[in-house]
Amino acid sequence: MDMALLSQDVSTHIALIKDKQISAQELAELQYRYIQQVNPKINAFLQTALPKCAPQEKRTGSVFQGICIGVKDNIDVKGFATTAGMATRIGRQAKQDAFVINRLRQTGAQFIGKLNMHEGALGATNQNEHFGDCHNPHKHGYTPGGSSGGSAAAVASGMVGLSLGTDTMGSVRIPAAYCGIFGFKPSRGAVSNHGSVTCSRVMDNIGPMARSARDLTLAISVMKAFDESCAASIDFKAIDCFTAPDNKVLLVPENLEGLGVSSDVASDFSANLSAFTDLGYTLQYFDFSDYDFAAARRAGLLLCEADMRVEHQEDWLNQPQKFSEYMRGMLSYIERKTPMDMMQSERVLDNAKIFARQLFKQGCAILMPTVLQRAFSFAQPVPANQADLTSFANQAGLPAVSLPMLSDNILPAGMQIVGPLGSDNQLLDLAERWQEHTQFRYILPSLD
Repeated sequence: MDMALLSQDVSTHIALIKDKQISAQELAELQYRYIQQVNPKINAFLQTALPKCAPQEKRTGSVFQGICIGVKDNIDVKGFATTAGMATRIGRQAKQDAFVINRLRQTGAQFIGKLNMHEGALGATNQNEHFGDCHNPHKHGYTPGGSSGGSAAAVASGMVGLSLGTDTMGSVRIPAAYCGIFGFKPSRGAVSNHGSVTCSRVMDNIGPMARSARDLTLAISVMKAFDESCAASIDFKAIDCFTAPDNKVLLVPENLEGLGVSSDVASDFSANLSAFTDLGYTLQYFDFSDYDFAAARRAGLLLCEADMRVEHQEDWLNQPQKFSEYMRGMLSYIERKTPMDMMQSERVLDNAKIFARQLFKQGCAILMPTVLQRAFSFAQPVPANQADLTSFANQAGLPAVSLPMLSDNILPAGMQIVGPLGSDNQLLDLAERWQEHTQFRYILPSLD
């Protein structure tokens, strides 16, 4: 195996193909063989197929010509089943591509397989009794995060250079942080969810994961578009939705350990701040303890449980035995709640938007850890606060990018930059400048 080639980011792969140093088919075959070799250890891919890459075409828009992408198994790709990690959906073939898949396919992208996930996307460990647990490439037996754990593990292990996940309360950024790669959650409405299995209508976001920030930018440049078939879709090009603030102030939460951040993550985060001051930013600390994370957590889960009962109602009525005990417990909880409980949960999301507006009067973006702890063993209890810092962006509809923190720790950790609605391009530009300044390069872990 040419591990040096496999470890390169997608932007480098594109350049090598363009310069005819390797063909797209040769790269696809190499990645496919590597998947067959290492996937039994990690269990990131649930379905695979070797694409037949067309010869390099000299045409406008062929951004991803021949590049293989892995896709979370709750996003429709024609030719594959869409299981959403659920036994009820095994063999349920996608009749057409999701909107974002079609967008990527038009630029020459190929789809090499569907990726493991937490059952129904309702959880952040990627333990799945129907398809098996997905393991963190940096330590076997440890969570890669979730619900898009397979998407992160596939990229972090080198099986693919780019993957798609969905982020409802942090499900792209949590696994990106645990696996040491980059992950992006776009502004609500910037990327269409049409053709994906709903977890939450108001918090779901399809987003990319990659080994470099520039790959995220490349992916979003294709994925971001107005979709008239998606009710939540926004034509950002048609509205004056965002003006970059004049200030270069990054807002940093004070007293991280008081928010539940583990001491080792807090220490690494503090050590990583100097890179942003080097880039010309001023750091301003703010009190995040005024935000009720516990209430937001409960509200977010309740909204997910209600939406999922609607999404899976037919299966719930006709084959309830195929839901795991965990999932049955989650989806039956809504039966004990009232319409007023649901309305109260929706108001929590309003509170997040208002809180964010006040914050962005003080600075251009928020800089904070992505997750409060590093990846943990499957044998350990799941932290209740796992998604506290990530879910804020979902509740307020904001874009957020997770970057790997520079650290000597064996297990990775991440930090995220959260910006105002519509600031997607500015966040990704900052992520690229951070990577260029720090000269960060992702190193594939040994899987022996």
